[in-house]
Amino acid sequence: MSELVAHLPVVCLVIALAALAAAAVGLARRASASGVPARALSVRERAIVAAAADALFPAGGPIPLSGTEAGLVEYMERYVARTPRPLRPYMRLLLHFVELSPCVFGPRRARFTRLAQADRIAVLASMSQSCIYLRRVTFLSLRTMLSMGYLANEKVARAIGVACCPTPFERRAAARAPGEPVAVKPPSLAPGVTA
Repeated sequence: MSELVAHLPVVCLVIALAALAAAAVGLARRASASGVPARALSVRERAIVAAAADALFPAGGPIPLSGTEAGLVEYMERYVARTPRPLRPYMRLLLHFVELSPCVFGPRRARFTRLAQADRIAVLASMSQSCIYLRRVTFLSLRTMLSMGYLANEKVARAIGVACCPTPFERRAAARAPGEPVAVKPPSLAPGVTA
């Protein structure tokens, strides 16, 4: 009996994930059966993205633009919409896992969106260092998607000194005269040392 009590949080998590997976499949079937183009994220999922975005990128941080001010909710909406249809339920499940994670692991037994900003940051920090692989991967996936959206914002790019270039892999014609050969330098390992 004591072993069951010791593993109760994990058992509850497995049951919650199974329920979320069933709900995601049901939502996907209902959306495809209705024939009406639906949003990629529900209102609740948009709230989860907004809460996570502002926890990862708070207003007044090193870059004063918050996650929601940088348009991360809209970015995630477009990102999920561009994702192949069979993968969308997994992305939505990731968001619901973040939402319900504090109910199982704390720091307070409440949904992620109902926590104070400091508690949301604590939840994400505990996910990033969790001994449970699924929690760490969930955090890394969420942070990666939100970071891509944050860095895609022009104001954020200007704040960190990145020059936006829509064609970064094309050679600049103005850099050399027409017909002039392209000078290729050997890679440098350190100043004055070549490979």
